[in-house]
Amino acid sequence: MKKNNTSAFSTICKVYTRRWYILTVFSLFAFTQSCFWNTWGPISTSSEVAFGWTDSTVAWLTNWGPISYVITGLTFPWILQVKGLRWATVPSMLLVAIGSCFRVITSETTAATILIHIGQFLNGLAGPMAMGGIATLSAIWFPPKERFTATAIGVNLCSLGASIAFISGPALVSVEPYQNQTALLAENNTIGTPKLVNQTSRKSSNITEDRIIEGKKQIMSYMYYECGWCCLILLLTLIYFPSRPPRPPSASATTDRENYWKGIWSLRKKTDYILLAVSYGISTGVINCWASLLNVNLRPFHISETEAGWIGFYASVPGYFFSLIIGRFADLFARRSKQCILILLALSSACFILFTLMLIDSLAFTRALLYTSTIGGVTCLNCAVPLLYELGCELAFPTSEGAANGVLTLLNNIGGIIFLAVFSFPDVGSMWMNWVAIGSVTVSIPLIALVKGRFQRLEVDETIHKVTEQQVDVVEENKTIQNKQ
Repeated sequence: MKKNNTSAFSTICKVYTRRWYILTVFSLFAFTQSCFWNTWGPISTSSEVAFGWTDSTVAWLTNWGPISYVITGLTFPWILQVKGLRWATVPSMLLVAIGSCFRVITSETTAATILIHIGQFLNGLAGPMAMGGIATLSAIWFPPKERFTATAIGVNLCSLGASIAFISGPALVSVEPYQNQTALLAENNTIGTPKLVNQTSRKSSNITEDRIIEGKKQIMSYMYYECGWCCLILLLTLIYFPSRPPRPPSASATTDRENYWKGIWSLRKKTDYILLAVSYGISTGVINCWASLLNVNLRPFHISETEAGWIGFYASVPGYFFSLIIGRFADLFARRSKQCILILLALSSACFILFTLMLIDSLAFTRALLYTSTIGGVTCLNCAVPLLYELGCELAFPTSEGAANGVLTLLNNIGGIIFLAVFSFPDVGSMWMNWVAIGSVTVSIPLIALVKGRFQRLEVDETIHKVTEQQVDVVEENKTIQNKQ
């Protein structure tokens, strides 16, 4: 009987194998946008040599992502709801590709600096889809028991792009700025009272013309590789990327969503959603930018650009593996996602506390503790992200997934803007980054604790599926009675 029930339900909804291809193409788009955004932090030392930039310049190149995101943060989710997945994703990938083309036009310092800023800005405009579109794709293409898993895969590949930049950048671009870099760092910085190397020290160091030329050559090669990759992913989205399957995968996928702008406005009355959105925006907005500038953060502590890149990479990769496991667990026990989030945030906060205590000499500075605390803090937070996305969609329903995650990621980028803007202040140093990292994660814990988890979207799927099974049972029972007669 159960088999017949499932068969009857499948006449209304259908799950297509091609959903995995659609998820892969979208995830590659998100991966590319994220990798593009995180280009400059991991190679900040080399790019400062090649173009005469400062740490503030590198921070603002990273900050174009959040700034331009705010401009289109609610527009692309609207296109997603009104026009569909294809019409929102293809233009977003086109912006990424055009931005990458701007960066390969010239290596002349002034012109290149301007064009690179433009490229970063265009890439940032695609951020709303790269960060917030995955939950909509999961709802459109995947059944309820796979939505957390699909969202986790998309979120992880998006984050993997930023992680790959930590090792691809230093691997392809590596120019030492000083003849005696270690001595200069020791002269300007001491562990526990870090100060960034100032521009005067850079000018007085022995940066030869050959090093500048070599730095520009390596950076331009790196830009060409990224440009080629961007054009390839654009081609994939153009060839085949439909907005939705012929038949929906679940009952909730057929449920009409609220008008986009009315839905956005209605979120102000959903207290639980607001608590979750603020928590997500504060924690991930700060930590994403904190991780992207890990080289700047650790430079005063005699950590090379290459090693800082590997730490950033190691800090991110375990999160992808574990978040897939947690995402699959959440698919099976969706109503326990809030408790999982709280545990992950608490562990992340503890790791960042250990990291900061080590840098101020309250704990012995060891590479083992450096790696463990960084990897643990970032991994735990990354594991919580897909759970936050899906819980946000449940709390916002019947507001569309695009609108719900659009607001989440908009707050994330506003947090990033504020965090990165602090670098505009002269002689601000880097230690403040770590105190803010602790505060951003810790303050999110009580906010999530106050959330009352309501799974309205899941209840629609479960209710309709149950009704359908009951209808089939009645039909089967009537047939049995007729046969006996």
